Amino acid sequence: MAGSLQNNFDHALMRLQPLVQNSIWQRACWNNIIQRGSSAMTGEDWKYTSLAAFNDVDFTSVKPVTMLSTSNLALWKDDGYRLIFIDGKFSPNLSDVIVGVDIQGFDQWLKSDHAIKDAIRPEFISELTDATAKDGLCIRIAAKVSVDKPIYLLHFSHSKAGEVTSIRHHLQLETLASCQLVEHHISSADAQGVTLSRLSSSVADGARFEHIKLIEAASEQYHLAHNDIKTGRDVNVSSSTFLLSGQLIRHQLSTELGDAGCDVSFNSLVLPTSKECFDSRTFLHHRAPHCHSQQLHKIVGLGEGVGVFDGMIYVNQGAIKTDGQMDNHNLLLSKKSQVNSRPKLEIYADDVKCSHGATTGKIDSEQVFYLQARGIPKLLAEQMITKAFAAQVCEKVTLANVRQYLLQQVTQKLEGENDY
Repeated sequence: MAGSLQNNFDHALMRLQPLVQNSIWQRACWNNIIQRGSSAMTGEDWKYTSLAAFNDVDFTSVKPVTMLSTSNLALWKDDGYRLIFIDGKFSPNLSDVIVGVDIQGFDQWLKSDHAIKDAIRPEFISELTDATAKDGLCIRIAAKVSVDKPIYLLHFSHSKAGEVTSIRHHLQLETLASCQLVEHHISSADAQGVTLSRLSSSVADGARFEHIKLIEAASEQYHLAHNDIKTGRDVNVSSSTFLLSGQLIRHQLSTELGDAGCDVSFNSLVLPTSKECFDSRTFLHHRAPHCHSQQLHKIVGLGEGVGVFDGMIYVNQGAIKTDGQMDNHNLLLSKKSQVNSRPKLEIYADDVKCSHGATTGKIDSEQVFYLQARGIPKLLAEQMITKAFAAQVCEKVTLANVRQYLLQQVTQKLEGENDY
C-alpha cells in the first residue's frame, strides 16, 4: 500500500513539475516537496481532501483570456481600489492607482529576503503555490499610513481542464499602518482546472488589518490556498474566509503572534452542497504573552456536501496570559451531508485561558415550532434559522457592501436546500 501511494505521488509530481518556475527560491520550494514525499499527504490532515484526480491530469499553465464580462468589470467598482488579475495575470490597465502605497511586481518581489517569503507552517499546498507562482503583487503600506478605502484583490478565472493558475501575494504593513483588504476569487460558470492562491501578510507593531477572503469557484474547479499572517507587537488583525462554491476547496490560514499585546479575530463560513468538498483549516501560534484571540468557524452542510474544519491553537512556553477561544458550530441541512470537525489545543505555558468548542446537528425543532406558533410557515422558519446561523459570520465583516454581498450569496445558496 505504501509503495502504491508513493508511486501515485511521484506520478502526480511528474505532471506538476513543468509548472515549477526557475528562481532559486521557487526551485527550493519544489525540492522541499520532493524531500517530504507522499508522507506529507497522508493521515488525518488529508483524510477528506483527496487529490487523487491529479494522477490522471496533464497540467499546463493557464492561458489568460483578454476580455472580462460587463458584470465582472463592474464588480466592486467605486467601492475601493481594485487590483485585477485575469487568469493569474495582473491587469494594470484595469486596476487602480493607490496613492501613497508601494506596489511591486512579482519578479521584483522574488529578489527580496527569503525570510519574508517563508511559510509559517510549510506544507504541500504552500510549497506548491510558491514553486509554481507566475504572478502576484507585493503591497507595502508605509508607517502611520492609513489607506482611505479598501483594497480589492480581484481574481477572475476562466481556466480549462488541466490548466493551473498560481498566484502569490504579499502584504507588508509597517508600524501603525492600517488597511482593509478584500481577496476575491470568482470564476466563470464553465471554468475548470486548479487555482493555487497564497497571500502572506506581515503586520508590524501597532498596525491594524482587516482581511476578507471570498472563494466562488466553478462547480468543476479546485481551489487550494494557504495564507499566512505574522504580527509584531500590539496589533489588531481580523480575517474572515468564505468558501462559497467549487468542486473542492482546501484553505489554510496560519498565524504567528510574534510579540505581546496582539488582539486577533479569525472567522470562516463554509457552504458545501451537491458533492462539493470544502476543507477549512487554521493554525494559530501564540508565541508571545498577553495576546487575545477569538475564532468563530461555521459549516452548513447541504445536499451531499462534505465540510471539514481543522483548527489548532498552539501556545508557546512563556506565552503567559494568553486568552484564546475557538468555536466551531455546524449545521446539517441534508441527510447525506457530512461535517468533520477537529478543534485542538496544544499548550506549553502556565497562567493561560484557552478553550475550544464544537457542535454539529440539524435545525432545532423547538426553534421551528416557536416560529410556527407565531404564524410563520415551516419552510420559511427553517430558512430564517439557517440564514441567521450563517449570518453571524457575515456580520463579522465591517465593510457594509461586502457584508451585503455575502448575505445575498448565502441566501441564494441556502434557499430550498433543507431535505430533512
